[in-house]
Amino acid sequence: LVNNIFFEKEQINLTIKQIEMDGDKSSYADWDWTVGGELGRISKHKNKEEYSSSTDYAKSTTQEVRKISTDITKKFFSNGSELKISYDKSLPIKDEKMHDKNGYQTDKNTTEYLDDASISWTLPLLKNKGGLVDQKTYDLAVLDYEDERLVLAEAKEDFIEAKLTIFLDWISYHTQIDIVKNRLKASKDILKTIQAQNVSKTSALTMRRSINKSQRLLLDLESKLKAEQRLLIAVLENVDLDANPLKINWNTRVDLIQDLHQYCKESIRDIKRIEIEQLKNKRSVKTYQNSELADFDFTISATQDDNKGNYSTYSKSSEVEYEAKLEFSYPLTGDTSNDVYLSKYRLKGRQLELKYQDKLDDIVSDAQKLTTELKQGVKQLTLYQQQIDESEGSDAELNEFLAGNGNIRFVINEQDEQQSLLLEQVGAAINYHKNRIKYNSLMDRLLINVI
Repeated sequence: LVNNIFFEKEQINLTIKQIEMDGDKSSYADWDWTVGGELGRISKHKNKEEYSSSTDYAKSTTQEVRKISTDITKKFFSNGSELKISYDKSLPIKDEKMHDKNGYQTDKNTTEYLDDASISWTLPLLKNKGGLVDQKTYDLAVLDYEDERLVLAEAKEDFIEAKLTIFLDWISYHTQIDIVKNRLKASKDILKTIQAQNVSKTSALTMRRSINKSQRLLLDLESKLKAEQRLLIAVLENVDLDANPLKINWNTRVDLIQDLHQYCKESIRDIKRIEIEQLKNKRSVKTYQNSELADFDFTISATQDDNKGNYSTYSKSSEVEYEAKLEFSYPLTGDTSNDVYLSKYRLKGRQLELKYQDKLDDIVSDAQKLTTELKQGVKQLTLYQQQIDESEGSDAELNEFLAGNGNIRFVINEQDEQQSLLLEQVGAAINYHKNRIKYNSLMDRLLINVI
């Protein structure tokens, strides 16, 4: 059962949640590195009408653009801070044709470079402190993944419970068939004895009718067994049920839980799933509460600019700047959308409290009902076994009949009673084990306590 394809489909859902969770974590906390560049050519023409100055101006300009840049950012889970590192380099080349009032004067070439490097670190002190706002998506993804694990386990258990019910029905019909076959064999042996001792034809006819009745019952049970067997074969691949018949330990008894309330709170998946809902809701409430605060961030940064103009006319310069600052901003009109969601999730918290208690009460009530039925089932099985033990080896009516002092109908009645007792015992045992499976499934123990 564990390798059934049904479980593979459910496992895919869990894998999807894992991918989403890992993706959210990477989106938040991984290093983000981007590289950019630019190559271009700019041409510009200027014409000054009736220009009368001796000062040169650039009538024609051609500029080559060569730039490269890179940026690295990272956010930290520990405190919600963000680190940014950037570097830009520019190598422009400019050619100009200089004119004055007399016309063309000279060509001017400017070759320069500009290097900018900066690093900054920002720590939120109020809003988004500790990454409370930014980390919400990942935190919810973690809870969604845990919830999906419980969903997968629950799906497996529900599937196994359904298939075990089919298995018990198959066991039931198989065992009933054995009982009826034994009855048929005994009846046929009696019929042979009657015929050998030349007892009345009426007795032989009555016994044949009893045999026919048992054969009809056997055919009905075999038909039902085949139907259940087809269902089982669909689940148990490559298993020959005729060569390897399934078996059950009839003496297995359920381990009843004493403190149902405490056990359910600690171990029931449906309860844990509601607790996960509550955690997700509380996480959302914290986010919207924190979002009401002002943006108040501490930032430290350092920047270095290196540049050099035309090699023959401009000097090289280098500038370093350090900065530490506190930034504050707060919307005086508030945030209506944030207020709406905060109120919504606070009310939802109360809904989940009620949902939790209702589910807990329902599970405990169902468990108590099954506990009563299981205890009664044990008593019933004990009584059946006592009756069977007392009736074993009792062939009083058959002996009386063979001695010529009895009636064949009494013999048949005795066989009917014995068969009914055995069939009822099987029914009671199957009912007990179905309740045992229901109980273990309800208590989320079926995956480790099967048969």
